[in-house]
Order: sequence, then C-alpha cells, then structure tokens
Amino acid sequence: MISSQLRVTLAGALILSSVPASAQDQSTLVPIAGVWSLGETRSCDSGPAWVFFADGYYAEVQLPDGAPAAVGIWRDEGDAIAYTHAHMPFEGHERPMRVRHLTIEERTAEKLTTRSYRGVTRTFHRCPANSLKVPAGQDAH
Repeated sequence: MISSQLRVTLAGALILSSVPASAQDQSTLVPIAGVWSLGETRSCDSGPAWVFFADGYYAEVQLPDGAPAAVGIWRDEGDAIAYTHAHMPFEGHERPMRVRHLTIEERTAEKLTTRSYRGVTRTFHRCPANSLKVPAGQDAH
C-alpha cells in the first residue's frame, strides 16, 4: 500500500514532468530585454538591431540612431520568443498581427541564436544600452 505522502509526491512529480522545462524555472533564464545587434558578428556601432523593452514592446532599428523600421510586441517563452512584427509605414494596422515565434537554439548573456518560423537562423548579440543614440536634431526625452 502506498502512503498518502508518497502519492502526493508522485503526483507532483508527474505534474512537473508534463510541464515543459522552459516553463518550470523562468528565473534561471538569461533576460532578453535590451539592445541586440542582428547578424553573424556583433556590431553595436552600426547596422540592424532589435531593442527589446521589458514591458513587452520591441523596435527594429538601425544603430546608432535610426528611426524604427518595424515594431511589435514580444514575450519570452523560454525556448522561443513569441512576437508580432509590423513594418513601416504600418499598412494593415486595422487587422490584428499574427503571433510568430523565434525558436531559441542558443541563449547566453551575450548571444541569442534563433530560428524563425520560416527556418531562417537569426543571431543576436547583446549591445550596451548606450549603443542606441538620439537622432541628430532631436532633443533627448
């Protein structure tokens, strides 16, 4: 006969084993919020970058001081980044955007290697926050 304490322990183990590892302990994951250059090599002085804001928004920009070329919302799912993506000039804004996923294949404090929903590898490199500059002629807020 199995004791009630052992039954509870076994039930808890079965429940945890059915939850994906990415959802079990989000606290150990490297945070994504920040400025990330996009490309095979780190380029924080110029080139394309995604700025992931901690409140769930992001902007695709050209470093160091480009205006956003695309915007969206994002969510860290542990093994993927769920996101929406709208390019300038934001045509089609009257319809909800599709949620897409970047599957995370490598995740360190300095590098994210992802695969898009189309199977394309995208590599992001963390940049210092000051990599993004205020555009010339615009006052800082």
